[in-house]
Amino acid sequence: MLVRVSAFDVDIESTTISLRSLTDNLCSINGLQDGNREYYFDCESFPGFCAGVIITIKDQKNYCTLKTDEHGEHIIQVNGLEENNTIMDFNFFAINLENGIGVYQHYHQSAAISSLDRRVKVGLKDLKEQLIAAEIAAVRQANDGTISKNREAKIKARHKSKVQVRTLVSKQGLAELLSHYAKIKGMEYHYSALTPAVRHATPLGSRVQKKKESITFSNPNIVDALSREIVQAVGAFDIGKGRVFVEQADGTDDIIKIFNMPEELWERDYDEVVQLINNINVSNFKDNQFLHTLIALFDDNRYRNILRADIQ
Repeated sequence: MLVRVSAFDVDIESTTISLRSLTDNLCSINGLQDGNREYYFDCESFPGFCAGVIITIKDQKNYCTLKTDEHGEHIIQVNGLEENNTIMDFNFFAINLENGIGVYQHYHQSAAISSLDRRVKVGLKDLKEQLIAAEIAAVRQANDGTISKNREAKIKARHKSKVQVRTLVSKQGLAELLSHYAKIKGMEYHYSALTPAVRHATPLGSRVQKKKESITFSNPNIVDALSREIVQAVGAFDIGKGRVFVEQADGTDDIIKIFNMPEELWERDYDEVVQLINNINVSNFKDNQFLHTLIALFDDNRYRNILRADIQ
């Protein structure tokens, strides 16, 4: 079984909550349990990063092995776990606090990136409620314990926030993802390199170092055709990164971010990876060799332009 590492990003829409304040809040509620999962976060061991792990605890006391006897017959054997031991899955991750881009380790039947998304959403909701409560309390204190409904509503509106954790989309997986949306409204993109043709079509082209363009589609409903043509354009025009503006079936707007990157950044055999985490304390991030391996990807020459990119 292979253990793989993919890139993702944390996208926050808020005027009062930053990525750093959100991750600080997540780190302050370490080891939170949600069903059969435990979430651990660390914002100190790796400067500039929030590192963490999702532990999924399996509800089983026995496991099966296949033994070959002296006659070459295959025999199923049921083995019991020792007391205080449980079977678990692990998903380590690291988030670059400068741009919200992270790396997420996964393997077959381990927790998907959506598990991290749910936990981050809970953290955002908790932090938002703390900020609202603190501001309302401050207003009450300044006004003899009273606050108008209008003032309270304005405070809540000011702290309105949303966050989403999503796998970054490569060129290879873009068409399939876009095909699931109801509308494709437009696109914004950066060129990987400014060719002579692009410079010629650009005002002051000889002086331009980078170029970003935005386009709006006249008929956003032709999803299948636009999905194919966007993928073709990304390849033909050497687009390094971009965003596609889409709409879900319920009318909710969404943004798909595109990067010129492989589907997987790193992969190793499961048996090799588990040796890197053998006998470690789950909350000891600084001495975790596997997390050091993940953090090193951010400065790998193959991926640095992606993982340390300015994605705004």
